[in-house]
Amino acid sequence: MKQNPPANSYDEWSRLREVVVGRADHYTEHHTDSSWMLFYFENVAPVLGDTAAERDLLSIPAQLVDELNEDIAGLVDTLTGCGVTVLRPAAPGKDVDIRSPYWDARATPPLNVRDQSIVLGKTIVETAPHIRARLFENDLLKPIFYRYYEQGGNWLSMPRPALAAGSLDDAYFRRRGVDVSTATSAETAQPIDGLGLEMVFDGAQCIRLGRDVLVNVANTNHDLALRWLRDNFPQLCFHRLDAMADNHIDSIIVPLRPGLMMLRSPQYLPYLPQALRSWDVIYPPPMSGPEPDYGDFGFVIPTASRYIDINVLSIDETTVVVNSHYPELIRVLEQRGFTVAPVRHRHRRLFGGGFHCFTLDTVRDGGCEDYLT
Repeated sequence: MKQNPPANSYDEWSRLREVVVGRADHYTEHHTDSSWMLFYFENVAPVLGDTAAERDLLSIPAQLVDELNEDIAGLVDTLTGCGVTVLRPAAPGKDVDIRSPYWDARATPPLNVRDQSIVLGKTIVETAPHIRARLFENDLLKPIFYRYYEQGGNWLSMPRPALAAGSLDDAYFRRRGVDVSTATSAETAQPIDGLGLEMVFDGAQCIRLGRDVLVNVANTNHDLALRWLRDNFPQLCFHRLDAMADNHIDSIIVPLRPGLMMLRSPQYLPYLPQALRSWDVIYPPPMSGPEPDYGDFGFVIPTASRYIDINVLSIDETTVVVNSHYPELIRVLEQRGFTVAPVRHRHRRLFGGGFHCFTLDTVRDGGCEDYLT
């Protein structure tokens, strides 16, 4: 009988063997509380404006969720066809309302599984969510995590944040003179006496390069998490990127293989470690097609950046999964010798993620190599 392999994932490009692909079952609403607004602020604030504090649950049209599920099924088929073992989180059986002593929220399904977890070598790390609605999301991944633990893998969790009022740091925006009062005025959570800013962090704030890990740190919440990572993984070298973005960076920098990366634009080079700046760079071309027209669906808003299609998933050093709606990038990658596996992803901006976000690569062939010396 074939034994399942333990977790092993040190980088973003070596041969992918096993991957978790997220689910969108019961993704019927966005819970637009202050934690959600602050996390997605740059994308949702221009649309919600001063009405943010008046909203609670923002409905997502069922047709768009159905089409998202069709596109995820296409991603699963493509990965399976490339010889990758695909694992899926447990499906939530219904819309779930969650509650702590300090707040309540409508739970989010485990779609963007890159956010609440990261695999660092042979260890699964559950991270500390920014968004209250996502606090129990990883419960639906626990059957998978136990599978790897039983095969000898390691499993750690950052301290669970209370996410009470006052837990989240808006320093990234304050330093840039951005008024986030439309988000903070929506606060309904209760405070905890004596609790200040907490450790709050997503796995998608990290990019793995063998023994080296890039970590985006934009505020005190993230600083606390970087300290935790360094304390718990002394064998790895964590490079602090100083506020490259407000949180996630996997639609900014995408290493494709040793010595070659995709970078959103040259303005991000100064954020990178000096050794990484010598890598060859692909700058993604602009998209020629228009944004999807959602006028017939009422009020829907984009949570993800307009650069979300840079969020590709590597199957190996020469094979990349790319949104079929981005033919310009497909051509550029093919000209650089890559085999592109095109997969349709129609509503990538509405659901906060691309193919890298939707996946958690648990087993790759790579090891703890030094790619920066």
